[in-house]
Amino acid sequence: MESNTRIISVANSKGGVGKSCVSALLAVALAKKKKKKVLIIDCDSQGSITDMYEREREQYGEDKDPAIEVEELTPRKVQTFLKRFGSDYDVIFIDIPRMTDKKKDTATVMLLYNCDSVLVPVVGNEVDVLSSQDFTEILEEAATDKHEMGEEFKFYGFINRRNQRKSNELAEKQMKKGGLKMFKNSLPDLKIFTHPSFYNSIMESAEGERRFEAFFKEFCRKFKV
Repeated sequence: MESNTRIISVANSKGGVGKSCVSALLAVALAKKKKKKVLIIDCDSQGSITDMYEREREQYGEDKDPAIEVEELTPRKVQTFLKRFGSDYDVIFIDIPRMTDKKKDTATVMLLYNCDSVLVPVVGNEVDVLSSQDFTEILEEAATDKHEMGEEFKFYGFINRRNQRKSNELAEKQMKKGGLKMFKNSLPDLKIFTHPSFYNSIMESAEGERRFEAFFKEFCRKFKV
């Protein structure tokens, strides 16, 4: 696989923090706004991205192609797939399942080692923050291993589903204190972020552009996409 293919994951060890939706939003925005050829590899046993993708394809029919591609794979098949087909894409997102046993969940942890960048969605409540802090330790270990091999690996966090509750500010402070660099921009707790399209970028609507553009630009800048 050629080194100019970016492999990114929106990941956290805990489920239900918006990983799949944010992956789809970013992937389609890159395809439509930056003209990138983008693939999402769905490794989650729940198959959320694949289900959303197939449902929307049925709605549009065969006359129109989606902006990105989705491939459903088990974690153990990812590395072989990347070696064979990775260079066909500009950007590949790997949708990593939640970790049932943290560091002992070897197959899931190894998916991180296929990535050069990881974006961690953090939801502002105590349980999610503790889980995200544990996940940061896994990322730090991966970063050390990858850097020793001369490979790039960067990771950032961001507050997802931000609302007016003070818990979001506390979560941000706790994550920074725990060593996770945080995005300046966050995503608000709004319905438009829960039903991504694989055909149209969220920024094609006025509200979507207003709510998503700053976050998207920061993502592109920090991950050099």
